[in-house]
Amino acid sequence: MTTPTANDVVLLLARLGRELDAKQGEISRLDEEAVRLRSRYEITLSRSFLQAEGPMDVRKHQSIIDAAAYKLDAEIADQKLRAARESIRVLRDRLDIGRSLNSAIKSEWMAQPAGQQGAA
Repeated sequence: MTTPTANDVVLLLARLGRELDAKQGEISRLDEEAVRLRSRYEITLSRSFLQAEGPMDVRKHQSIIDAAAYKLDAEIADQKLRAARESIRVLRDRLDIGRSLNSAIKSEWMAQPAGQQGAA
């Protein structure tokens, strides 16, 4: 494995920055989708409850059954949002690693005798 150059690290950090920007846009979209799906589930649950007939417990459970598919959609949307947020955390960790690597390369470069700094 070759030692990365300062230019390699700069390119990596720039790419990670673009990935973070893209992921933030994805999180915004996923968050809106999750909100909409949870709302659809809750409205469907309430409408079904109000339209059902029979004792309270029967109406309650019938509405849960009627809205089950929407609840699953909302839960899957929440899971996608959590996964996207976790990937942001991973990208930030990778950025920190890149910054540390960049600092190490700079330190190594500065430690070289004056005439050899451009050779790295």
